[in-house]
Amino acid sequence: MAKRLPQLAILAALAAGLVPLLALVLTSGGALGFDSSIIAIVLFTLKQAALSTLLSVIPGLAAARALMHLRFSGRSLLLTLFALPMAVPAIVAVLGATALIGNSGLLPELFPLYGLPGILFVHVFFNLPMATRLFYQALTEVRPESHKLAAQLGFGPVQVFAHVEWPAMKVVVPQVAGLIFLLCAASFVVVLTLGGASSTTLEVAIYQSLRMDFDPARALALSLIQIGVSAVLTGFAQASFRQDKGFAPLRTVTPQLTPEALGARAMNVCFVALAAFVVLPLLAVIVLAGVNHLHFTSATLGALFTSLGLGLASAVIALALAWPLSKAQDATSHVISLAGLIFPPAVLATGWFLLLHKLGDSLALTLAFIIALNSLMALPYAAASLRAGQMRLAPLARLQEQLGFAGLTRFSMIELPLLRRAAAQAFLMALVMSLGDLTAITLLGSSNIVTLPTLLHAEMGHYRSADASGTALLLLILCGLLTFAAQKLGERDAQP
Repeated sequence: MAKRLPQLAILAALAAGLVPLLALVLTSGGALGFDSSIIAIVLFTLKQAALSTLLSVIPGLAAARALMHLRFSGRSLLLTLFALPMAVPAIVAVLGATALIGNSGLLPELFPLYGLPGILFVHVFFNLPMATRLFYQALTEVRPESHKLAAQLGFGPVQVFAHVEWPAMKVVVPQVAGLIFLLCAASFVVVLTLGGASSTTLEVAIYQSLRMDFDPARALALSLIQIGVSAVLTGFAQASFRQDKGFAPLRTVTPQLTPEALGARAMNVCFVALAAFVVLPLLAVIVLAGVNHLHFTSATLGALFTSLGLGLASAVIALALAWPLSKAQDATSHVISLAGLIFPPAVLATGWFLLLHKLGDSLALTLAFIIALNSLMALPYAAASLRAGQMRLAPLARLQEQLGFAGLTRFSMIELPLLRRAAAQAFLMALVMSLGDLTAITLLGSSNIVTLPTLLHAEMGHYRSADASGTALLLLILCGLLTFAAQKLGERDAQP
């Protein structure tokens, strides 16, 4: 029964989000609020997600291969910097985009910031470096013997790509594309800030239906569509991913890559420069704009402590749920661990918002719901960090039974020592996601709860650009340090 407690807790949270909304619709006549405008919202949601995915995956494939073939002194630093967008909260990225290509930005005529172009730019900023790193990682797992054989056979760049590199990358393409599509389809802060009447996604439309129009029938209709889209995309991404189960190479050496012609090397330089141009200028604008405006007023410190308190609580709960779910290794536990992706935040917050009003709308309950929502949003990533380590422990199960290890003894002597790095990485990733979250606060929060993202959003809304740039840099530094720590733990844990 104890093994099922995390599953039951998550299912109860999902029910608490769906039942109040369904009950309100039934008491209002029972009709769902489907209308012709929903079709336009669905089409825009799918359109912007598809374009964001294409603009991230295709250049990511090219940039990853180029980074593998190019040798220059800053390559490792560039790959490290490509991990930084994962730590940038969405509201910080929006501020950076405004400073870079807004009306008073450095490149105001590059393309329109508001509407589809701006949404795509910020989405690509987040997802292109992630795709590049994942594809590059797949290329590093190609056996050195394959490159050596290709060189002996006299393969050219096209043949090397077709017969050596593409077989390694195509394994992860469906998963990477499915994940990016899902994240962009469920985008909230970016679309809420940069979108408009004709640039609205399902997630934003749910928020508007509930908090602005108070139309629960329409919110439920949008929620059901969003759940269906998310479930299909999550299933596609998971079903399409197949890990290579072959034996690892007997030795690890630097692969001898086939020399490429001058034209091919020039193309590789262009691909790397393109990826760097998407990522580095926006990061540089955030740093340069905020370095002279870092401020530690009472409001800033209060928001910082509130963010840390909510983030630590959310990370602890996410890790507590992820540990048994990743250990179970069954299909049911795996699907439940993806609840934060299948049931987007706006869907759950819709029902929790209604439940909150029924229970008294207290500050303590609001904080509890915010922590719960952040925990569910971080759960898929925390569970993924632990799942690989739990799979390495599986062969030891028989030995543990023979030695009579069970319960706390097995946890303290076997599981914790072997999984402490994976657990620390999962905790840090969950903490970063919670620190930079504006979605839960926007959907469930009140004026009495001020975090760094909400403080930044308020400073932007009141045109206090100097204060906003300082707050953005503080948030970026905090999340960046935690992300780099998580990356280092992951690299150490992956070492044999």
